[in-house]
Parts: sequence; structure tokens; C-alpha cells
Amino acid sequence: MQDDPFRERLKRLEERIEAAKGPKPEEARQRSKVTVSALGWRMVTELLVGMLLGLAIGYGLDSLLGTLPVFLVVFALLGFAAGVRTMLRSVDEIRGKRPDAGRSNETADPAARSRDNPGSEWDGNGGPKGRPGD
Repeated sequence: MQDDPFRERLKRLEERIEAAKGPKPEEARQRSKVTVSALGWRMVTELLVGMLLGLAIGYGLDSLLGTLPVFLVVFALLGFAAGVRTMLRSVDEIRGKRPDAGRSNETADPAARSRDNPGSEWDGNGGPKGRPGD
């Protein structure tokens, strides 16, 4: 009879310890795990979409204006550049350099930009270099 309250207390203590530990590391790793092949396909898709959009816009403008190769080439190059830029943003997001991946650079943390880019116009204290009082 006296063992019964002890076992209940022991069981409650074990439950509290498990709750304090949080999720098991392998469970957390599996939830956030992104395979290398998935990242590779994401990069290829971003580049391909940029190229195809550029080609479509260029071909559309050329067919409307009757200047077939001009806008096709220009917008194909612009689409390629946009695809590469999107890929680089994805790489920064994956590496963790951009915790605010959904926002533009204007709204990003200026101190973080200063650490990442020492030659930037930000002083590292959240404001622009050369402001009054510096």
C-alpha cells in the first residue's frame, strides 16, 4: 500500500522530466529536414521559371511589335538574371542569413546587413553611417 503513492509520484516526476526535455532531437530534425535533392530541384525550378517567363514576355512583345528576335533575346537574358537572383536569395534563406526571407532588403535588420556586408552604408547600430551624433 505504501508503494502506491511513491509510484504515482515517480510517474508524475517522469512525465514532468519528459515534458521539460521537449521533443526528441531526431523528431525535430525530421520535421525540419530538407533533402539536398529537394533544394537542388527548387533551384532548378526557380531558374527555369525565370527563363520561361522572360522568353514568354519577350516573344509576346516581339509578336505584337513585329521585331521577333530583339525583345526575345533581351527578356530571355533578364529572365535568366531574375532566376539567378531568386536562386541566390534561396541560398541565403537556406543558410540562415535572411531570417526575414519574405521581406525585402529595405525592411531587413540593418545591423545584420552591416555584419554580413562590412562595406555597407549601415553602422551596425541600426542606423545609417554618418548620421548626426556619430
